[in-house]
Amino acid sequence: MNLGKTNTPPQNRMKLDAKTLGFGCLILVVLACVILILPMILGGDDDDNNNDANNDNGGQVEVPADNTGDVSLGSLVTTSNVDRNGCPTDNTSTFTPTDSIYVVAPNSAVSTGTNIFARLYREGQPVEDTAVISAAQDYNDTCINFVFEPTAGAELQPGNYEVVFVVNGNETDSVALSVQ
Repeated sequence: MNLGKTNTPPQNRMKLDAKTLGFGCLILVVLACVILILPMILGGDDDDNNNDANNDNGGQVEVPADNTGDVSLGSLVTTSNVDRNGCPTDNTSTFTPTDSIYVVAPNSAVSTGTNIFARLYREGQPVEDTAVISAAQDYNDTCINFVFEPTAGAELQPGNYEVVFVVNGNETDSVALSVQ
């Protein structure tokens, strides 16, 4: 007979001391880095807002659905030059393939945070987008201008063109021009 002794297995108890807790926290931090930071480093952040010629939409800026807010654009004009305030010095709608083409909305008013860019179309097909500008403050009675400049080997082809201003993701006013 076996008095006083039982044949129960010893209990496995884990000691929760500072060393064990510290090791657990270290594992959590490493996992968070792997899950959250590593994809950003490797380029897996799915940021489709880049505006380069290698993106899926042929170098065109994405146009999200949005509103034009407190924006009042003046009638768009094309010109071969602008003054120091960005306003047109002349008014022309005929250009050569090597001309810089300025598109200006004089007497415009925009509110802080308004995003605007210009899109150039040739016979209905998008050709080029300018960089997006964002209003850092409210502007009244100002000239908003964009320029399409030829580069060596990439001059505009003769034809009929249209420039459209895109305000907060919405195509707004447009102006026609021709390249001869």
